[in-house]
Amino acid sequence: MPSNTTYANAEIKNEKGNTILAGHCSLNIMQQNPYKEWFDKSYDAYTVDTATVQQLKPLLDKTTIEIFPGSWCGDSKREVPRMIKILQAASFDTSKLRIVFVDNSTAAYKQSPQHEEYNKNIHRVPTFIIYDGRKETGRIVEYPVASLEKDLLTILQQQPYMPHYKAIPYWQQHVQHSSKPLTDDQLQKLIAAIKPLCEGMRDFNAYGYVLLAQKKQTEALNVFRLNTMLFPGNAAAYASLGEAYFITGDKANAKLNYEKALQLKPGDTEIIKRLESL
Repeated sequence: MPSNTTYANAEIKNEKGNTILAGHCSLNIMQQNPYKEWFDKSYDAYTVDTATVQQLKPLLDKTTIEIFPGSWCGDSKREVPRMIKILQAASFDTSKLRIVFVDNSTAAYKQSPQHEEYNKNIHRVPTFIIYDGRKETGRIVEYPVASLEKDLLTILQQQPYMPHYKAIPYWQQHVQHSSKPLTDDQLQKLIAAIKPLCEGMRDFNAYGYVLLAQKKQTEALNVFRLNTMLFPGNAAAYASLGEAYFITGDKANAKLNYEKALQLKPGDTEIIKRLESL
């Protein structure tokens, strides 16, 4: 939750050599180049729903908000400036706002240098977490269901609200012993419940990479294997499973899954390159 932690305002180089923001940053950092360009573009173009903002104002008094964006992420570049504009229109006290930028490097995927994201289930960015005191009352994940204003109002009014990527919370709440290898039968039994909750292959694919970066390799493999069962015709699902096996040192299974991916997407140069590296 937001605190008086000193701003880091740190910039780092990711594995592609790009400069990105990392860790707890002040709101003003986004008025510096090169971040100012995308911040101002989204901020200026957005028209605030003033009627809903009037309803938000009295509900924000005891609210604190934590935002986990990526300065490398298109969704963050779009949604974070919009949220800031909404909060300013609602006269929200920005001292009760904490912004923590996360990395997109393989080894620190969706992590901040100080790990403020720890135990907060940050698998998509931006993630907006709304608190009443110390209690989380809701979150908006990546992009709103209706609009940022209406989603925020629903959460603050304590009405039923479910953000995008519903399959991930289901996995976390219902899958037992996910830190142990699950059998194919165990994973197959989850399909009926999880499939309707999935928006697409990317749901569990991104989550699997988050788990890999957290060194939760067994659970990551469970997730990637589940994803191939959910989307058996998707080459990228098998390629990601192959990569996960490669990262965990299982080259035999890495090869099998890269070959399956290549069968589904013949001639894919990236998959061929990975196979050749084995």
